[in-house]
Amino acid sequence: MAASTINNTNNSNSLLRNSLANGRLGHAYIFVGGNMENLELQATELAQTLNCKSPKTSGKTGIPLDSCRECISCRKVETHNFPDLDIIRPESKSRVITVDQIRRLIQKVSLKPTEGRYKVAIISNAERMPSVTINAFLKTLEEPPDCTVFMLLTQHPEKIIDTVLSRCLRLNFEGETGIQLENEDKNWLHSFVRMSVKTNEGLMGRYRLLSNLLVHLSSKKNTIEEIHKDASPLNQHEDIDPTLRKKWEKELEATIESEYRGQRSQFLAGLQWWMRDVWMMAMQQSKELLYFQDWADDSQAIAKRINADQALENLQSLEATQRLLETTNVQETLALEVGLLKLKL
Repeated sequence: MAASTINNTNNSNSLLRNSLANGRLGHAYIFVGGNMENLELQATELAQTLNCKSPKTSGKTGIPLDSCRECISCRKVETHNFPDLDIIRPESKSRVITVDQIRRLIQKVSLKPTEGRYKVAIISNAERMPSVTINAFLKTLEEPPDCTVFMLLTQHPEKIIDTVLSRCLRLNFEGETGIQLENEDKNWLHSFVRMSVKTNEGLMGRYRLLSNLLVHLSSKKNTIEEIHKDASPLNQHEDIDPTLRKKWEKELEATIESEYRGQRSQFLAGLQWWMRDVWMMAMQQSKELLYFQDWADDSQAIAKRINADQALENLQSLEATQRLLETTNVQETLALEVGLLKLKL
């Protein structure tokens, strides 16, 4: 099923209702937004609709269009106590969705529904599926058992591989923004902004900024490596066939690199959004238009040192650095060094 993008909650709900009315219930959806609690609520409401005892239905297809929210099935789904509803979340220790979780889910959806019309599987934080989990899941995601609907929820769709995205109908809900920064990244970025305010435009000042950026990215990559190595089957089996070991090692390396690139891209996008704020301030625009409104004074302090053309050049330089990192095999340190030394702060 080709991926499709809708831009807000109302449009997403409208598309979903129209699809149901026309008998085009998808077997796999990906819900994207900035708030996981809201995404789980939207997914739960669809699960209620599909299994309601007294639903409003389409006269043509008989597919439910809305739930009554009062019958026993609706109440069980709402409390996550419905036997044909499964909600999968990353395990607390490794913060990933393990292959064992997915295998148990696959085994359960292979059975007929117990009480409802549909078996519904909600996978929260779907970007937390490492490659071994995805490989175990792909065939079932593409060809699920009858009367089965998968809903993958994510705040970071850029971290989900195309082979998964292409099998899902994408619905965007309110709260999604151009970037989704982890709290740690946002806090670090703010410290970077404050350092920029205090640092002179000189070469040594920009090298200090570069050094801090590289240390942060290195720490981020180390964390990703630890998480995926802990979840890897290489860490769970002692006697492994050499050929299989080599295969798993390559998969692990690829997974780590893919997630790191995705997280680096989001983080640098956050830096671009701040540079955009500086540009807006340099053009004497309203503070209400800023992305990081809490940092308005810092952005204005930088904007007072440079003119609008220089602020725009900063933004363009970061965009060029991002493209270089994403589309070539250029050495990361070299690309970031060239990009940051061009900045006028």
